[in-house]
Parts: sequence; structure tokens; C-alpha cells
Amino acid sequence: MSKQSRNAPCPCGSGKKYKNCHLAADEAAARHGEPPASGGPAHPAPRRLVYTVLAVGVALSIGVAVVRDLWSGLVVLAAWCLGVGAWLSFRDPPPPNEDPGNPAGLDFGRRE
Repeated sequence: MSKQSRNAPCPCGSGKKYKNCHLAADEAAARHGEPPASGGPAHPAPRRLVYTVLAVGVALSIGVAVVRDLWSGLVVLAAWCLGVGAWLSFRDPPPPNEDPGNPAGLDFGRRE
């Protein structure tokens, strides 16, 4: 996810530069783990939480590798990484489409 540029227009729609409008409020919200105040993209899972979940997976796979064998530890690590990847992919779905048109119809690029 890209970071908001300081000199870009503020996403709140005020017409001011981001640094003169909501930058200070967004930085304060980020320090407290809250979503940005400017109406920009929210981050449901802070980066620290993602790193913690990945570290738990690595520790779990090392534990399995010590107790059983290396192959089992690698399988547990791969499964954990796939699960975390799925969680990261689906934690913030896009909003529903207000006008999907005819979802059952196939137009093959033709417009009527």
C-alpha cells in the first residue's frame, strides 16, 4: 500500500495539501493504532500484529521441527504462511458494486 504524499491534495476533499490539513492527525492516529482521520485507507491489521503472527508461525514450525523432523516443520511453516497470506488478502474486502448490471448476461464486449 502506498503512503500518502505530503504535497498531494488531502483525501478528505478540502482542497488543501495533505501536510497542511490532516497529516498531523493521521500521524497521531497511526501512533495509537487507529485508522487515519483524513478518510484515507484504513489499516485493520497494524504492521506489528502481522509481524507477531508471522513470528508465532516461525516459532511453531521450529518447535515441530525439533519434536518431529525438519520436513514436518517446513510443512507447518508453509501452511502457516498460506494462512497468513489468505488473512492479509481477505481482511479488507472492497465495497459491493452498486450497479453490477446483468451479472448473468455475457456481452463479449458488445454494447447495446
